[in-house]
Amino acid sequence: MQKRLLTLLSLTLVLAPRAAASGFQLREQSASEQGNAFAGASAGAQDISSMFWNPATLPLFTGTQVMLGASWIRATMDLSGASGTRAPGFQPVDQPISGGPNLPNAVNQPVVPALYVDWGLNDQFSLGLSVNVPFGLVTDYPGDFVGRYYGLETSLKTYDIAPAVAWRPLADWTFGVALVARRAEATISEGVDFGAIGNALGVPGFVPGKSDGTATLSGDAWAFGYKLGFTWTATPALRFGMGYQARTDIDVKGNISYSPVPAPLNASITDSAAQAKLNLPACASAGFTYTLTPAFSLQGEVAWTGWSVFKELRVTFASGQPDDVTEENWKDTMFYSLGGIWKVNPRWAVKAGLAYDRSPVDNQTRTPRIPDSDRTWISAGVGWSPTNRTTVDFGFTQIFAPKVSLDLESGNSQADPNYFRGNLEGTYKVGITIFALSARYQF
Repeated sequence: MQKRLLTLLSLTLVLAPRAAASGFQLREQSASEQGNAFAGASAGAQDISSMFWNPATLPLFTGTQVMLGASWIRATMDLSGASGTRAPGFQPVDQPISGGPNLPNAVNQPVVPALYVDWGLNDQFSLGLSVNVPFGLVTDYPGDFVGRYYGLETSLKTYDIAPAVAWRPLADWTFGVALVARRAEATISEGVDFGAIGNALGVPGFVPGKSDGTATLSGDAWAFGYKLGFTWTATPALRFGMGYQARTDIDVKGNISYSPVPAPLNASITDSAAQAKLNLPACASAGFTYTLTPAFSLQGEVAWTGWSVFKELRVTFASGQPDDVTEENWKDTMFYSLGGIWKVNPRWAVKAGLAYDRSPVDNQTRTPRIPDSDRTWISAGVGWSPTNRTTVDFGFTQIFAPKVSLDLESGNSQADPNYFRGNLEGTYKVGITIFALSARYQF
């Protein structure tokens, strides 16, 4: 048993993706819950994967169970009508930045793994372990991208290892808590207009756009947090649940490198130790599951994500160079879903759900690194139990998103973080299809 769990744990970490859906929060943590758009996940509507949202759901399931799954996010992010101009301080005014107006998909197709283990000690206490990838992102643009000064590569991978304990003090109530150990690895790169920097400093021969280079920061870090929650079985047919996950602030420490830096700027712009602070939000969710008939149940879910903590992406340098700052100013968001499960017979279940997911990003602060938008979900799934101990789930979601705009301004002085990046406009079209598969075994 222990060898099997170690093997599954290793596989989950190896599969951890470098990409994201919906901001850079990954909701895709369960194939079974994917089938009904995660409705009722906080109330333990389906299986042990609900411990990701609410550790208090553990006592709702019996015995020892193991669940391993993965979700493939087929994302597209096409940019059209893009154009960039330099800040007014560079003459002539509205000098264009080179780069084509259209760019096909700049995001990869990640696989998001998840592992869950539930040990039911007795009628009152349960232990759990989950391994998840809660946040992730990859966007990768070519070096001649018109928005290169705002971002080229953005790669973030996080994974959580969360041991949990849950308690049922009364027949109708459960409570749970989990410790979260979170690992983050990041690579961030962007174009640097050394021609513009030298021109602004009055260095002879420096022309904006004629001496481009690249700055790349790579680093990693650990942080710790917690989850907690409860469930209440109001009637034999109706159960409510609420879960909360604490905010984590991660200092990603590593090194920044520049290539190439033209002389004489290479005397002051040098490779250096650096760090970027990553504020990952608190999350809260509440859900219900209601059994209408022995064959059909209805679920609902509402979730809040505190994205307003993500105000900026700031890189600081040990060499004393000025901070590199990208303003984000995200806002808190809400997710709503409603779904249903029809148990066709003891071996088969059919699921469906609808959801709406708000974006934390406004047009004025949307950047090429994370060109997010509001999303509408349509989900469906099936569950198959070939034996009394084994269940296989398949989930599918099609996400529809409106076109969104880039509208970034350079500002008029070097005190503005975007002064050397310029103005940037364009339109993104985002589309996402998700396929999820999992298997669960009860010992």
